[in-house]
Amino acid sequence: MIRGKLVTLKPFTRGMFNTYYQWRQDDEVMYWATGEPYLSSLISEEAFMKRYDTDVLESRQQESGMLGIFTETDDFIGEISYRDMDLVAGTAVIGIMIGKKDFWGKGYGTDAVRTMSQFLFDRFRLRRLQLDTWSGNERAIKAYLKIGFQVEGTLREAVLVKGVPTDQVVLGLLRSEFIS
Repeated sequence: MIRGKLVTLKPFTRGMFNTYYQWRQDDEVMYWATGEPYLSSLISEEAFMKRYDTDVLESRQQESGMLGIFTETDDFIGEISYRDMDLVAGTAVIGIMIGKKDFWGKGYGTDAVRTMSQFLFDRFRLRRLQLDTWSGNERAIKAYLKIGFQVEGTLREAVLVKGVPTDQVVLGLLRSEFIS
C-alpha cells in the first residue's frame, strides 16, 4: 500500500477489476477519461476480465503497474497506473481514472497523481514522468499543474472526443519540479 494525504493506492484484485469494468461502461466517466464514451462498451465483460490475467497478474513487472485508489474510509474510487517505464532513461508514463463520480473535483485525483509520482520518483529513482489528456479536460490539466507538471506540447487533432478530432495535451514532470 502507498499512502497519500487523501488516498491509499493498493494492488488490483479481480473484484476491483470487475468494478473497473463497470466504470468503463459509464459514458460520462469514459468521456472525461478518454474523450470517447463508447470505446469500452465495445469490449465484452468476459474479454475484459481476461485482461486481468494478462495485464495485472502476468505483468507484475517493473515496467508497468496498476493500483486501485482508495479513500480514507476505504472506498474504492478509481485506478492509477504507470507504464512504459525506462529505468535507464529514468522515465515513465502515468494514467488515472476516478470512476466514482461522487469523488470528482474533491482533490482525490490530484492526491493520487501526487502519491504515485512520489512513489515512482522514490522507489525507482526516476527523473521524469509524463501524462496526457485531451485539451478540453481542463479539470485534469489544472490538477496536474498543481503537482508541478508542465505542459510540454500539444499533439494536434491526435485524439477523438465524441468523434471530433481534438488536440492532445502532453505534460511532463521532472523530479526537481515536483510539488509534494
